[in-house]
Amino acid sequence: MSITPIFGWSNSSMGYAPEPEGLQGVGFWPRAGARVIDGIAHTLVAFFTGLLFGGMLMLASGGHVPPLVAAKLRHGRVTGFLFSAIGVFVYHVIFDTLHGSTVGKLALQMVVVQEDGSPCRFKSAVIRELGYFVDALFFGIIGYMAMDRTPQHQRYGDDWARTIVCSRSSVAPDKRRSAGRFVFALFFALMADAALIMTGMLVRIV
Repeated sequence: MSITPIFGWSNSSMGYAPEPEGLQGVGFWPRAGARVIDGIAHTLVAFFTGLLFGGMLMLASGGHVPPLVAAKLRHGRVTGFLFSAIGVFVYHVIFDTLHGSTVGKLALQMVVVQEDGSPCRFKSAVIRELGYFVDALFFGIIGYMAMDRTPQHQRYGDDWARTIVCSRSSVAPDKRRSAGRFVFALFFALMADAALIMTGMLVRIV
């Protein structure tokens, strides 16, 4: 309880530090926008991976893809979708762990941190991304309703992982990760995503 209104004293003048304010979470729509940007990034990775895989098939088969292989690629879409979904999962986990911001989040100046403002940890990154499969149900309505409960706008994945998605400017400078670390995360996240997409293609033709 503040005594300033009664005596005109502040906590700081009496030698007490003010209580730190909690981080303010980012709402649903900006975060949905970041997911859209990340979805575009994933689609581009899948497109170029498909071109590379097709080129490798052409070289291996002497310039002509066998009809049986082409048929397997067309009809193995469930397998392809599964490996693509794992690629998206790994993409987010790598970014959240190594930097805190995916391509979409960085574009919109957002970052994932622990509730105390420290960088997101690997375990938390895994938990929050597993939780996304719950939050994304019914076109994101589950996540939207969960985020409406608290000022931190935590979806269930964030609640379980003890993470907050906030603006980068609200994080203490000494706890923000560098641009060089983002480039490092970008390389590994995109490579991992592409590797899983290509693995899905290989599984389809075996």
